[in-house]
Formats: sequence, structure tokens, C-alpha cells
Amino acid sequence: MKTPAHRPVPVLRSEARRGYALLDVVLAVALFSISMTGLLGVMRGIGETSAGFARDRYVQGRLEALLSEKRRLGVEEMGSETVDPLSGIVFRTRAEPWQIDNGEGRELNDLYKLTAEAVFADEGGEQIERAELIVHVPAQ
Repeated sequence: MKTPAHRPVPVLRSEARRGYALLDVVLAVALFSISMTGLLGVMRGIGETSAGFARDRYVQGRLEALLSEKRRLGVEEMGSETVDPLSGIVFRTRAEPWQIDNGEGRELNDLYKLTAEAVFADEGGEQIERAELIVHVPAQ
């Protein structure tokens, strides 16, 4: 008996062919797992770097604000120390007399170096960020 031309003849898959399909699936899952492990490591590194940049921006902003705030005070009030309760960063300011001549051999008076510091710990140990500003505070 002949099969009609419009019906396809069924093709039987051998056991070896099914074994290769299973091997393909196992290899695909293994490759996907390895790729995801690498991708998660990269994403974790990006998150840590981003957190470090955010902390640096915060510290720089606070140091600039401290210099701006303290420069308007008298020399005795320029020194301070505060601890940020959320981050644990210690912020310090101090004023020291600044000696410089005017280029003609005469010393300029009433100049002070105002220093703002941020002290914090990270993976590398204790870190200190510092900003300085020369201010003129006339004698009263």
C-alpha cells in the first residue's frame, strides 16, 4: 500500500539523537549559569564603586560647606569637630596663622589657613580628605 503524497512520512528519532538533545540542554544551562555568575560579580563591583563615589561626593560637599560656614566666623570659633550620625564620618575644622610676604619683603597680616578634614574608614583603612582655604580675618 502506498502512502498518499500529501501526508509526510514519520521520521523516527533514534536514542542517540535524544541523548544529544539532552546534552545540548545541559550545556546551555551550564553556559547560562557561568555567564550569570560573571555578570553578578560585575554588577556587585559597579554597586560598590557607585557607593564609593556617592560617599566622596557627600564628603566633598560637606567640606565645602564647612569652609564656607567657618570662614565668616572669628578665628576662635573656626575650630570644631562633629561626627555625622548616619555615616560615622568625623568632620574637623581648624585655623592656623598663615605667614606670607607681599613680594616686597613685608609680611601680610591677619591671614589664616582654614582647614576642613573628613576622617572615615573604608576597605583600605582610615582615610582623610582635606580641603584648605586662606582667609583674611582683620584684627579687632
